[in-house]
Amino acid sequence: MKLSQTYHLNDKTLKYMSFAQSKRQHQYLNLPGEYDVRLPQEMVFTDMTSARGDEIYYNNEDLLIDLEEESEYISPKTLEKFSKYAIFLCYWYLKRKLYLAVICHKNPKKESECFEYAPSLYIKVHYIYFEEDSLWEKYENIINKVEHNETLTDTEALDIAFTSKFISKKDAPEVIEKLCEAFRDAQIEDKGLRLDVKVILGGMILKHVQNQSKQKRLMEVIGMREIKNELDELLYEEYGDKLDAKDKEINNLKKSNEKYKRSNQEYKKSNEKYKRSNQEYKKSNEKYKKQIEKLNELDDLNTPEARKILSSLKLL
Repeated sequence: MKLSQTYHLNDKTLKYMSFAQSKRQHQYLNLPGEYDVRLPQEMVFTDMTSARGDEIYYNNEDLLIDLEEESEYISPKTLEKFSKYAIFLCYWYLKRKLYLAVICHKNPKKESECFEYAPSLYIKVHYIYFEEDSLWEKYENIINKVEHNETLTDTEALDIAFTSKFISKKDAPEVIEKLCEAFRDAQIEDKGLRLDVKVILGGMILKHVQNQSKQKRLMEVIGMREIKNELDELLYEEYGDKLDAKDKEINNLKKSNEKYKRSNQEYKKSNEKYKRSNQEYKKSNEKYKKQIEKLNELDDLNTPEARKILSSLKLL
């Protein structure tokens, strides 16, 4: 019996998936400004211990955002960890203001909290939590609108991606399967948004669906095999003019390179001809020298032998 293999995504798709999830998650959570530049997640503290943040990036308003995700209840130990993150980030990125937010999978029962890390140092943490009931409402709304062939709003399209991310782990596999089928038939007008939802949903399939045969089937349901063509199409829609100009520049370089190659080949042929001519000259020159040497050895240049050498010199 042949074992099925884990569904493989190429590096280009994986990188785009990471970017799309970060950008769209920022949008979906209604965080300040617009997502701009992702930053290194690694942190090294003064005691030489290290840590890794979940998502650290700049927005378009020069705000530094640290977006963490916690599966357990927030405890004093958790807040102390976040405080260390905040101190490091404020030191490392001196010119940026910090916004620290946490996606909670268990209800923190508050929107924000100030934690006293030291008598003169307080850290404010912003909490994000989705009630299970609200996630199921979003899910039912998506299924209902797709069944009635209604166009999804941008937020509803993103509900497909992030309901599958934030729903409880035990329900995730079944929910993801239904959302994949809904996505296949969903009317999403924005091509870029549809592509982003697809790759995020693909990531959720790989994360929550353990059965590899089902993984492969669901990836086919949402059309992940066509991802490369869609990425290329989106790239040209967004940056077509610049890419066309670059293509023209590349074509001109190719033509110039071909011209250089032809010129170089002609030079090589000419050089080979020169080499052959030079070799023939050297051979002729050697014969000439030998004949002169023979002539120099003769005492009388009127002898038949001398006349013969002189005749051969004329031919050379």
